Parts: sequence; structure tokens; C-alpha cells
Amino acid sequence: MKLRKKKTMVFKNKIVNVFMKNGKKYTCEKILLKSSKLLQKSSKKNFQNLVQLAVINTTSAFKLNEQVMKKGKRKSKKITPSFIIKDSLRIMTALKFIKNTVQKNKSSTNFYKNLANEILASSSLKSQSIDQKTKLQTQILLNKRYLSKFKW
Repeated sequence: MKLRKKKTMVFKNKIVNVFMKNGKKYTCEKILLKSSKLLQKSSKKNFQNLVQLAVINTTSAFKLNEQVMKKGKRKSKKITPSFIIKDSLRIMTALKFIKNTVQKNKSSTNFYKNLANEILASSSLKSQSIDQKTKLQTQILLNKRYLSKFKW
């Protein structure tokens, strides 16, 4: 029982760390609490299960690394695909995908409402973050020649 509580606390801390802005942990926890209450009202599933399902659906095996190459006054970006090996890093990138899609949807509703809607949509595979993940994966798989240089 203690192990399960410890895992849920670690998962909660990861969520808080990703959604935190300017080091304001308390406001992030309030947003998380409001969105959890809104999700509990709108669906019959447990909030924790919905968030885990949303994270699992948005996890990607790849990520793009950008390097800024400077030659004199010119700057160019070199984009190289790479695998995400650790599960904890995959969880963090999935949470960042969700955060970015919630921040892009700037409408009259509050952040916690957008977050709850995004979690609900991504748990049912109908979210913009999942579309973003599939675009990234197809883009990387089209450029397979870069993956041959990947060191295992």
C-alpha cells in the first residue's frame, strides 16, 4: 500500500513540476485540484486513471533535438531525431505535449477547464496532443536515415 501511495505522489509531483509557472507550486496545485473536480463531475472514471490513460496515449518514443549552429552572423537550426529511452522522460514529454496544447487553446474558458477537457479528450484518443505526437512520429519515420546513426 505504501508503494502505491509513493508512486502516486511521484506522479503528482511530476505533473505539478511540468505545469508550474514561475515557481508558483501552490497555484499549480489549485489548478490541478479544480481540474480533477471538474473531471470527476463530467466522467464516471477516476481522475487518476484518466490522467494515466491520457499520459499513456500521448507518450512518444521519439523527440526532436534542436541545435543552433552559428557560422559568423548566420544562425541555422539542426534538428536531429532521437529515442527517449527512460520511461520517466517519456512521461515528462507527454505531460509537456498536454501542457502545450492546453496553452495554445486560448479561449474565454479558464486553464483548468481546458486542462480537464484535454485530459478527457486524450484519454479517448481524440486530442490535439495525440495528433501532435502522430505528426512527430511520421516526420521522424520519414527520415529514417538519421536513425541509423543512433547509438544503442
